[in-house]
Amino acid sequence: MAATPGGEESMYDSGRLSLFDLIQEKNRAQNKKQLVHRLVYISKIRPEVADRRDIGAHYERLFKNSQNHSHGEAVSGLLLIYPVHVVHVLETSANVLQDVIRDLEEEEQSISGTIFNSKILVYTGDLPNRLFTQWSFRCINQSAARMQEFTTNEPINVVVMEALNLLLKLGEYLAKLPKLSLSKTMDQLPEKCPELLVRQDLLEYLINSKELSTPSQYLQRYTRPLNVTLESELVWPLQTKLVPLN
Repeated sequence: MAATPGGEESMYDSGRLSLFDLIQEKNRAQNKKQLVHRLVYISKIRPEVADRRDIGAHYERLFKNSQNHSHGEAVSGLLLIYPVHVVHVLETSANVLQDVIRDLEEEEQSISGTIFNSKILVYTGDLPNRLFTQWSFRCINQSAARMQEFTTNEPINVVVMEALNLLLKLGEYLAKLPKLSLSKTMDQLPEKCPELLVRQDLLEYLINSKELSTPSQYLQRYTRPLNVTLESELVWPLQTKLVPLN
């Protein structure tokens, strides 16, 4: 049998293959420990926050603690800290993303938290490629816009896609920059590429939407047992199973 560079036999040479086997082989070829997923969410900054950089420092500590406990995939992405809002794109393994969503729930309930009113825009599983090479945050120095300007007749999924497309285009734009100019460009995003930044009034519109999931709703929907009551369970007397005759 053929062996992989690490000395392990390839699953393609071991007879019948399952989909799990193929995924494991693909991850091993890409030197991935786990599947990489992408989470995008938005939040509002609490008025009591004096220094917006404290939000970025909070996530640096959170990622460090999560990596120490789980030893999962490295974190990549971009945290944009507007005057009133936060936009966060995260790429890492599922266990780290779950820690982030639970932290959002705790921030919502804590009077000492830095952000609140969080809404999850998308959770994408098994990324073929990362959009960002590392994680970083930047404070966007723009004047606070009038938050009631954005109005639309489009359904919420169309508005969400508009915001996501801008974030993806921003990631692609940054990925093409030389490393020497990347940091300087990120420090001047409103001047360098204002058309790729999500508008503040659009963020306010999404945060006020009742159709998008909060962290608590997401955890309730996707991480807790689903109890289904069948119609047959509501009938009395209970139905008896037919036993086949020999």
